[in-house]
Amino acid sequence: MAKLTEEMKALVASQQAFIATASPDGMPSIAPKGSTRVLDDEHIVFYELTGGRTWENLQKNPRVAIAVTDRNTIQGYRFVGKAEFITEGELYEGAKKLAEMLKIPTPPQAAVKVKVEEIYNLGAGGLKVA
Repeated sequence: MAKLTEEMKALVASQQAFIATASPDGMPSIAPKGSTRVLDDEHIVFYELTGGRTWENLQKNPRVAIAVTDRNTIQGYRFVGKAEFITEGELYEGAKKLAEMLKIPTPPQAAVKVKVEEIYNLGAGGLKVA
């Protein structure tokens, strides 16, 4: 079971995260998600506010990779896991608040909770660390 270290959590909290998905036929897509944050030692969450390509891909293929890196230190991690869609409760309320703040006229699609299954160190040649 992969667990996020304090260093990994701090990186996610302070840097831009990019969410990588793929369509069922393998077409890759990557998108920045400023709402990305650590939920606990084994989960990362982001809000899907607009229902674009990331959302479309996740509906058909819930496998996801999240890359976060600090360009100044050339350190980063890729977190790989499976997405779960949260459409009610505290996590979803956070998505609704952000959508309101950003004046997005439609309700968010979901809070996307990712169970981290594998972690790779991007500053060490992509070696698997968990």
